[in-house]
Amino acid sequence: MPFSARPLCALFLLAGGVARAADMPPPLADLAAKVMPAVVSIAAMAPAGDNSGDNGGDNGGDGGDSGPQTTADTPDNTAGTVVPPPKTIESLGSGFVFDPAGYILTNEHVVNGADTVIVTFPDGTVYTAAIAGRDKPADLAVLKVDAGHKLPYVTFGDSGKLRVGDWVLAVGNPFGLPGSNSAGIVSALHRDIGDTDFDDLIQTDAAINKGNSGGPMFNMAGQVVGVNSAIYAPNGTSDGVGFAIPSAMAEPVAEALAHDGAMTRGWLGVASEDVTPQVQAALHLPGPGGALVGEVSPGSPADGTLRVGDVITKLAGVSVDNPRALQIRTAEIPAGQRVAVSYWRDGAPAQAQIIIRVPPPALDESITPAAPGPVALPGLGLSVAVTPADNGVSVLSASGPAAKAGIVPGDVIEQLNGETVAAADELQAKLKALGGNPPVFLISGNAADGTNPGPRWVPVMPGG
Repeated sequence: MPFSARPLCALFLLAGGVARAADMPPPLADLAAKVMPAVVSIAAMAPAGDNSGDNGGDNGGDGGDSGPQTTADTPDNTAGTVVPPPKTIESLGSGFVFDPAGYILTNEHVVNGADTVIVTFPDGTVYTAAIAGRDKPADLAVLKVDAGHKLPYVTFGDSGKLRVGDWVLAVGNPFGLPGSNSAGIVSALHRDIGDTDFDDLIQTDAAINKGNSGGPMFNMAGQVVGVNSAIYAPNGTSDGVGFAIPSAMAEPVAEALAHDGAMTRGWLGVASEDVTPQVQAALHLPGPGGALVGEVSPGSPADGTLRVGDVITKLAGVSVDNPRALQIRTAEIPAGQRVAVSYWRDGAPAQAQIIIRVPPPALDESITPAAPGPVALPGLGLSVAVTPADNGVSVLSASGPAAKAGIVPGDVIEQLNGETVAAADELQAKLKALGGNPPVFLISGNAADGTNPGPRWVPVMPGG
């Protein structure tokens, strides 16, 4: 007996209904109950300023006379001064216990300037917390409370596994309302909003408001994948655009602040620039991603392993798409760790092990070396390295007139109009002295077609 159309349609409708149900967010009540005991409300009190000796027109009273007053115990010509009581500014925020010994992670801006920090747990228990460490570049701080027993805590997850569309749960203390939960999805990844030195933020539409700062963002496994830190709020409240510091940055900072009181970021010792289509073609790269090495600091971890012209594609197993990604990834690695670095050299992939070290005292704790970055010669479409090559000045990128003349990254400029050049600043000075005359370079290295014809004279027409 043939199947009728109606049962078949019903079967399709049932299957479609099951598929749609599977796509719906999972029940969140169990997840919230599991993680909420470790999420705290934070009240940070900071002095409003030194108000001794100056009433400033605000005596904190009922608006009465704040001028000199006489008393029965002093002569009439001796005046006392009404001094207002000290005032404080209270900042409300959120945090979470990541170590049962009493270590709590929050945002640095929540406790910045505070001399008293009060932490309240969901069960109403209140502790005065000490600031164990602060890291302003990442906007993170760790508090310590002495409870006398182990505290409920949550663990970190891998933010690198997040995908746009994943469900997340934010828990915190918005507007002083403790234990508030909001759910949403990951709206975008790797956002740079100029909030910190290392913005690589998770964007979410989970409601985040004032007071949520420092609170955790959970994945559906109950792991912390972000620290809620900022909102885009033209109207002063949540408009569905919130941002969280990924756990890839937050976890190493939290551990360092808890155990050492400070975060010492690792140093790779390279300066890099974007891989342009011209660089991709000239270096025979499989794609446009990566960070083109333009400088290697002498004595740095990269010295002797990486060299100018290499293109870094991965660091410690994490893809590097551009120079900023390299900077952020390096900042996530504590000093002392041995990591794998993947890169392209001479048209082929390579890998090496590098021990990330503490930067020299003269350097900021970043991957940027002490030497200045690449020197641009925009009129010619050239970018050259500051550090001299053995026989001249290394070309880092070539576009416009230089590319038309056949100059490619990796070339070395040995002479300009018959005069030897040994450094980038010397090359700049000689180009300036030419006035409007076109330069003619003696170039060594590969030609645009990939062959190596030996040293060759190359004229470049500026703006051509």
